[in-house]
Parts: sequence; C-alpha cells; structure tokens
Amino acid sequence: MSYLVTHGNAPAPGPVGIDTPKDLPTALAHACYLLSEGKPNVTIIDGNGNQISGNDLVECCNETKRLTPDLKAVPV
Repeated sequence: MSYLVTHGNAPAPGPVGIDTPKDLPTALAHACYLLSEGKPNVTIIDGNGNQISGNDLVECCNETKRLTPDLKAVPV
C-alpha cells in the first residue's frame, strides 16, 4: 500500500501540497516534518479512502499513539 501526504490552507478547495506516494513509515515521517514546519491541514491518505489528520496524527508524531496500516491511531 502506498500513502499520500497532503497539506493545505482552509477554506481553499483541495490540498495545496500533494507529495509522491510513500510507504507508511516514510509518510508518517514526512507528515511529522510538515507539522513541525507549521504546515496547515496535514493529512495522510491511503488508496482505500482511509485518512488521518489533526490530533490523532500529532499524537502519532509525538509517539503517544501508534499508527496502523489502515491509518488508525492506537495506544502504544
């Protein structure tokens, strides 16, 4: 499965940035980097329509939660 990382400004339609498909560890690392740079609305999306963003994604970056392949944030 490949994952896309997007980011953008609301309320603009659609994402401002879409990166090339990545594996899950690389997508998470890139999303965490974008969050640390202050990019808005960072989201990881998979090919099945699953996505993660917001507090759940931040908790995965802070390693207080673990990210599953179906983009769920679960306790460590």
